[in-house]
Amino acid sequence: MPKILIGVSSSFCANFLKGQVAFLAGHGFEVIIVSGPGEEISMLAKKENARLFTVNFTKKITPVRDFFQLLYLIRLIRRERPEIVNAGNPKSGFLIMLACWFTTQPKKVFTLHGLLSDTKYGLLRWLISATEKLSCRIADKVIVVSPSLLEHAEKRKILPIGKGVVAGRGSANGIDLASFTRSEVITAKAAALRKQMGITGSEMILGFVGRLSKDKGIDILFAAFNALRKEYPFLRMVLAGPIVEENLFSKHLFRQLYHDEGIFYLGKLPDVAPVYEIVDILIVPSLREGFGNVLIEAAAMEVPVVASDIPGCRDAVQPGINGELFEKGNISALTDVLKKLLLNEPLRRQYGSNGRRFVNEHFSNETIWREQLHIYNTLHR
Repeated sequence: MPKILIGVSSSFCANFLKGQVAFLAGHGFEVIIVSGPGEEISMLAKKENARLFTVNFTKKITPVRDFFQLLYLIRLIRRERPEIVNAGNPKSGFLIMLACWFTTQPKKVFTLHGLLSDTKYGLLRWLISATEKLSCRIADKVIVVSPSLLEHAEKRKILPIGKGVVAGRGSANGIDLASFTRSEVITAKAAALRKQMGITGSEMILGFVGRLSKDKGIDILFAAFNALRKEYPFLRMVLAGPIVEENLFSKHLFRQLYHDEGIFYLGKLPDVAPVYEIVDILIVPSLREGFGNVLIEAAAMEVPVVASDIPGCRDAVQPGINGELFEKGNISALTDVLKKLLLNEPLRRQYGSNGRRFVNEHFSNETIWREQLHIYNTLHR
C-alpha cells in the first residue's frame, strides 16, 4: 500500500482535509498527516483512519525552533519513506519541502493556498517570497487552489510557468453539498441562534465567517458596517471564527466587537451552516486569499456573496450572477455594493439561487478529490 504524507500548519486546517483522507484511504493509500496539534485534526485522523504526527509549527520566524522542527521532519520522512508528500503553505509547507529536499524524497507536491507575501512589505516580504519560490521549485508539482491564484503566482514569478495545476475549478477540498443544504435540522439550529442573539426577523444581517484578522479585511468590514448603519439602523452583523493574534485587526474594534449591541460575535464554531441561514449577505473583504471556501459554502446555502476583487475570490464569485466583487480595501466601493443588495430583495434571492447551481456544478468534494487523485496517480506511476 503506497503511503502519502500530507502536511498542514494547524489543527484548523482539518477543514481542508475532511473527507479527503478517507477518500484516499479508500483508493489504496495509507495516509499520514503532519500537523500542528489540536482537537480538530486529532478527531479527523481517528475518524478517517490516518496516522497523525504533530509539530508545533509557528507562523513567526523562529530560527532555532524551526531548525529543530526541520530535523524532526527529516527523521520522520526517512523513517516512513512515503511515496508521495503533499505539504501546503505557509511555513509548515516550506519546512516539509526542505525536509523532502534533504531526504531526496522522490515525489513532492506543494499545495499553494495563497501568497502570504502579498500583504507584507520590505525585508519580510522578500524573505517570505523567497520561501514561497523555493517551496514551488523543490516540488515536482504544485497544486494551486484557484485559477486566478495560479495566474497571479506565475505573474509574480513565485511559481514557474507550467508547474502549477488546479483541481477542477478550484478550492483545496471542495465542499460537502449535503452539509450545506437548507434543511429542517439547519433551520432549527438557525432559529436557536436567532433566539440566543435576540434577532426578531425585522433586521438585515451582514455575515462574516473565517479567521478575524487584518489580512481578512476586518477593519474594512467594520468601517463599511458603521457607515451603513447610520442610514440603515435595522442593520446587524454576525461574525464567526477565531481571532488571529499574530495578525490583529485594529485594537479599537475589539471593544465594538464585544460591546456593540448590533454586532454578534459567535467565536469559533464546529458547524457554520446555521450562520449562513441567518445572514442576508456574506462578505469576504480579504486583502489576500487563496480561494475563499466560505464563499462557496454560503453560495451553496443560497446566500448572496460579496468579496474583494482579488485572486481566489474571483473564482468563487461570479459578479452579477451569485454576488458582487469590489475593489480591494475600498470602503466606499463595499458600502455601494451592499446598498445595492440591501435595497433589492429579488436580486438577493436571484443571486442565492444562482449560487447554489454554480456550486453544485463545480465544487462538490468528490469533483476535487478525483482531480487530486489523478495528480497523485500520475506522479506515482
